[in-house]
Amino acid sequence: MKDNHPYTLPFGQISATDLPLVGGKGANLGEMSRAGFPVPPGFCVTTHAFHDFVEACPQMTPLYAALDDMPAEDLVATRKIGEQIRQTLVETDIPEAIRTAVSHAFHHLNPNAAYAVRSSATAEDLPDASFAGQQDTYLNVRGEAAMLDAVRRCWASLFTDRAILYRQQNGFAHQDVALSVVVQQMVLPDVSGILFTADPVSQNRHITSIDASYGLGEALVAGLVTADLYRIDSRTNELIEVKVGDKKLAIRPLPNGGTIQETLSEAERTAQVLSPSQAIALAQLGQRIEAHYGKPQDIEWAIASGDIYLLQTRPITTLFPLPAPQPQDKALHLYVSLSHAQVMLDPVKRLGLDFWRLMFPTQKIAGPTSRSQSVASAGGRMYIDTTPLLNLRVGRKLVPLFLTLADEQIAAGIQAAIERPEFRQRLVQLYPKTHLRDVFSYLGPIIKTVLKFVLRRDPHTTLQQLTDRMDTLVAASQQRILAQPAGAARLQQIEQEIGGVFNFLLPDFAALVASGIASQRLLAKLMSQRANPDDLTAVARGLSGNVTTEMDLAVGDLADLVRQSPELVTHFQQNPPAQALASAASIPGSAPFLAGWADFLARYGMRGPSEIDISRLRWREDPTSLLQFVIGNLQHKEPGSHRAHHAQMAAAGEAAGQRLVAAAGQGVFGFIRRPVVRRLVKTVRGYTPGREHPKFCIIKLLGMVKLILQEEAGRLVANGRIDHPDDIYHLDLAELIQFAANPNLEIRPLIAQRQTEFARFHKLTPPRLLTSDGEIVQAKISREGLPAGALVGSAASSGTIEGIAKVVMDPTKDVLAKGEILIAPFTDPGWTPLFINAAALVMEVGGLMTHGSVVAREYGIPAVVGVPDATSQIKTGQRIRVHGDEGFVELL
Repeated sequence: MKDNHPYTLPFGQISATDLPLVGGKGANLGEMSRAGFPVPPGFCVTTHAFHDFVEACPQMTPLYAALDDMPAEDLVATRKIGEQIRQTLVETDIPEAIRTAVSHAFHHLNPNAAYAVRSSATAEDLPDASFAGQQDTYLNVRGEAAMLDAVRRCWASLFTDRAILYRQQNGFAHQDVALSVVVQQMVLPDVSGILFTADPVSQNRHITSIDASYGLGEALVAGLVTADLYRIDSRTNELIEVKVGDKKLAIRPLPNGGTIQETLSEAERTAQVLSPSQAIALAQLGQRIEAHYGKPQDIEWAIASGDIYLLQTRPITTLFPLPAPQPQDKALHLYVSLSHAQVMLDPVKRLGLDFWRLMFPTQKIAGPTSRSQSVASAGGRMYIDTTPLLNLRVGRKLVPLFLTLADEQIAAGIQAAIERPEFRQRLVQLYPKTHLRDVFSYLGPIIKTVLKFVLRRDPHTTLQQLTDRMDTLVAASQQRILAQPAGAARLQQIEQEIGGVFNFLLPDFAALVASGIASQRLLAKLMSQRANPDDLTAVARGLSGNVTTEMDLAVGDLADLVRQSPELVTHFQQNPPAQALASAASIPGSAPFLAGWADFLARYGMRGPSEIDISRLRWREDPTSLLQFVIGNLQHKEPGSHRAHHAQMAAAGEAAGQRLVAAAGQGVFGFIRRPVVRRLVKTVRGYTPGREHPKFCIIKLLGMVKLILQEEAGRLVANGRIDHPDDIYHLDLAELIQFAANPNLEIRPLIAQRQTEFARFHKLTPPRLLTSDGEIVQAKISREGLPAGALVGSAASSGTIEGIAKVVMDPTKDVLAKGEILIAPFTDPGWTPLFINAAALVMEVGGLMTHGSVVAREYGIPAVVGVPDATSQIKTGQRIRVHGDEGFVELL
């Protein structure tokens, strides 16, 4: 002990709050011991001992500096420095005070017993980083000298290659991580293994998964054996699955220390390791441990002479969070990823999530400013609870059909889930029940308006009227917000405006979108056997009035304005975008471009990549990606080529429509069919451009609201209430209102917590379909007769093309060369200008009616969407063939 800092602590004196002293593993063992769980006795050599040991080694100061200066993920440098540090520490004598304290703790136990000596890092077994297996473990250590040597080698193992790299990848400073060492009396087990209180594969929180094998658990952890698998339903304690593994060997302790691998007999290899009662007893113990910690646990256990022992527990760090708020009934709820439907897979900050729950019109129990119970969040992503609709027979038929338009894999997953007996059995517990009248209270007015639009209204006039109404909404909303005094009152008015936006959009804007879809479907139904299939696709190309297409054409116009000055072209091509824009005024002939640029930002400055999250930078805040699109357009040598291309597509669309009308007049009842098809061609070309209108309206409203929120945030920073204007995005709107109304409320700790949480969410991959039990529901789409290695997705835009792939993860950082095939995780309107140069599109998410698919059809390029892991399976520069008609990608 030094300055009242203990060098050792027995398990019985350790709790979860002692993590800085004993590391994650040691804190958990102490916590379990004090809670009365069956933990073999032991003690921890604390981080005070580690620090004093390192201080006794003068070479460590320059070695730490070398670690800090080392390039990220430089394997050669990591290996060289790591080996040097380990060798230095192993050769360093343990200071006498530490040696005496460890010896004293050791002799308080049974010095003749066998011990396990394990590393326990202070950055270990945390909620978002387990550090499992990064440092060393020594088993069956016997005698004081061997134990002290194992302690020193554990300290040195903080600098293994894998531990150094892991800290780099997870943002832990090397000198901030210290190592405690756990010295624990060994259980000499007949059977050992790992227990997960939530299934690590399906992520179902009600399924306990147990891996079990003979002897010490190291054979299982090292992957030397295929363990038995036992799955138990923790609600009923029923053993629901047993898979017997091929257990070729067991690791056993030797009498004088160390371990040996023992080959098992044929009978032992294929025997069931656990009895049903043992598996259930382990599961029940796991439930108690999970209840103690309040979160799912990854538990190491052993059975010796019929008794169960706990060797370690840590939180399971790989689980995707449960949807929140959780349902109040016991039905199995199915949540569909709105993030996939909106093709934006990054996490959304707290305020952005709250805005969408505030906007969504269904299941708002307490009026327009309450939050929709239909929308949940998980891992910073948005999910829609489809269960109320699936309670209806018609819903079980129509929901998968409708979702096929958004994402074929989601639709397949929904279909698979609703066919499960468990889903049907638990559906009776849904509360409140959904009735057809509830659905038709929303759909009825929309259907009525669709009939009016398709049968009677002039499409082009209707589209223009709704376009004008968007501007009216935003202006009136802004006026009402600014009429309130700054602070809480103004924020409350924002809540009113956002909460009522769908009242404005329904039924007309929803009917606008539905009218275009319905017209295309009816046209295909009437003419599928009578017309060229290519005409049914071409008739929806070259449309006028689509807000995203108009924006894209305006980007091309900006490039044409740059072309008017050869000096300006050179200036933009030779300088970083932001720098080029800042100094553009000094370039001769730049005035027309700068005027056009200002006009563009006035119309579209509220747009940008991932714009559904209000916290994301808009083009008026960071125009980098927009400038890159303009620069990319300069590859087209001819001015006006983008307008010419669109005019060409429009002429082709009109011609296709005329051919459809002519084909409709052929045969029996042609005189009846022709006017119907003529009307449908008109409604397809008139209403389909309105597909983006509802979202564009919301983005315009969010853009206006964001300007006001930034002013409020600026006042909070000026008053010393928050540190940065962007801090407000880590609060939901109700919290922000309360904070603004209460000048004595301190919110920085909550903001810091949310920032940490958001950083963790960035590391998670959101599932398309999630249950209220946490289970990830997946259904793979397979097709027969495809080339070997083909990547399967959904056909989104017809045509087949071969070319060079360009993987783009961030449209603000990458430019697409003319003729390259765009490979993207998703696209939204902020990506649209990339399509000018794209020869085809391959996307990880999406369906027929998602953004990328619609734009690809508009541009007449092949597209395959919903291709899992496309951005990792396809490499930039790789030659591929995109089969837009059949929905697969061939790797050449």
